[in-house]
Amino acid sequence: MRARQLRGALALGTTFMYDVVSASVAVARIVVSPRGRSAPALVRVPVDARTRWGVALFAYLVSLTPGSTCLAVADDLSSLYVHFLDAPDPDARAMDMKRLYERWIVEMEGTEGEDGVA
Repeated sequence: MRARQLRGALALGTTFMYDVVSASVAVARIVVSPRGRSAPALVRVPVDARTRWGVALFAYLVSLTPGSTCLAVADDLSSLYVHFLDAPDPDARAMDMKRLYERWIVEMEGTEGEDGVA
């Protein structure tokens, strides 16, 4: 594993752990709130990851984060279809997921063909 890929893996792990904690608190607030208000949404999230494992990892991390579930991956791997428990601005929520996870996954993928998988 090259230094850039290691940095991506460490950043992704740290980011994921932080997001799990903050998302758990957000979901708990929705559950215990007397009003119980949320804005659920089904959102298409475009994918920039270039490898099958990169797209799969992105989908797994989204699903493991409380309050979101990846329902499907497009056949051409160009997008994920995600259900968010609370997404008042669905496009912003999708971009948050990309910013949190996918940028590090793309860094871990390295350059095309580097690991023999495209």
